[in-house]
Amino acid sequence: MAKNKNTPNKKSKVDKQTQQQVTKETIEEKPIYKIDGSILEGGGQILRNTVALSSLFDKAILIEKIRYNRDQPGLKNQHKTGIDLMAKLFKAHITGSSVGSTRLYYQPTLRSIKDDGVIEADTKTAGSVCLIIQVALPCLIFAPHSVKMVLGGGTNCDFAPAADYMENVFLPIATSMGFQCDMKIDKKGFYPKGGGAVTITTQPLTEPLKPITIVNKGNVNRIVIQAFYTSRISPVVAERMVNTSRKLIKKDFKKVEIETEIIDMSKYSFGDGTYIFIRAFTDTGCVYGSTGNGAIRVPAETIAEDATNSLLKDLQDGGCVDEYLQDQLIIFMALAKGKSIIKTGPISLHTQTSIHYTSLMTGATFKISPVAERLPGEETFYIECDGIGYHPSNDIDINPTQQITNNNNQNNNNNNNNSNTEITTTTTTTTTTANTTTTTVQ
Repeated sequence: MAKNKNTPNKKSKVDKQTQQQVTKETIEEKPIYKIDGSILEGGGQILRNTVALSSLFDKAILIEKIRYNRDQPGLKNQHKTGIDLMAKLFKAHITGSSVGSTRLYYQPTLRSIKDDGVIEADTKTAGSVCLIIQVALPCLIFAPHSVKMVLGGGTNCDFAPAADYMENVFLPIATSMGFQCDMKIDKKGFYPKGGGAVTITTQPLTEPLKPITIVNKGNVNRIVIQAFYTSRISPVVAERMVNTSRKLIKKDFKKVEIETEIIDMSKYSFGDGTYIFIRAFTDTGCVYGSTGNGAIRVPAETIAEDATNSLLKDLQDGGCVDEYLQDQLIIFMALAKGKSIIKTGPISLHTQTSIHYTSLMTGATFKISPVAERLPGEETFYIECDGIGYHPSNDIDINPTQQITNNNNQNNNNNNNNSNTEITTTTTTTTTTANTTTTTVQ
């Protein structure tokens, strides 16, 4: 990533020093939570959620079989960068933070983030900066001071939220729970070079997050289609994406206003790329988003069709949030004070996984139930959560003992990706003996 000349001198860098610092010590591993990274979704989401919650609650974790269900298991650059960032912020003892590692021990030693200036982290690749935001943001908002974080890497990556989506779909909904977060995309970065830059600024929370209720979809009243390109890519490619998307949407939403925009992003991009970003808005305040990245030898029409069909499916399913937003809200619902409820389409495997580990590590209870009155063609559910009202000033101790075992009976379902046929509600049962508390998630 090119250096930002405007970056203040006072900064906290995440670099080789983090790894060198922890490897000088012999760490005695005493995990409070032992995490099986192959359960359910079996990807990086397990890592991000559990490391974030470990940091908030000051509980050591041991994660094994990391990204076990992926073609290339183990940590990638963006995962290692996120872990090293969190280790720096919470002065954590870590072992296993290396590319390819399938085992990680993480033991935070601070309960909150110190004010050490601007925080910087860079994947040094096209690894997604948004995946780093996902692990850091639940902790940044509870810092006792404002935090500025500058991240480098890929802003538009496959299998990860795009920076545009985080800024324009996720944050407007998530911040309605009471936290302040400003996001600026300073530079776009694409595969394979990366080189993008994003700045996140948060303000301290003085009270727990507010619960969220999103159950009234309303009617779609506005759709925005944006296609971006750089100087070495013809604007005709972007035009083809916009035209393809607009034609598909018009079939289902003939009377809805559709705004289109073709944007030359050459001046604020590193390397070359093209992508489409589509949003749909309803008259009750719901926001849906979908993106598609251009690829060599893939027609612009195909990119646009895939992104548009994804958005149309979310709208047709009848939920109030899209497939990608539903799982990103889970950790915030668990931390909020009071009962949250969102109406979703089919429950994704990512959502099931997030509920599983979030309930384990917070004690929050979740309930998933089908919507009784569905319109024809809809497949809708309510996700309810009784949040714990987390705030650093509150004395919330989920499990003060040495050992938490995760007795999960879902291991045999790792290869079952049809999460729509059976919905399982995650519950937490605590059994106390003379010296040990064991929490079992079923």
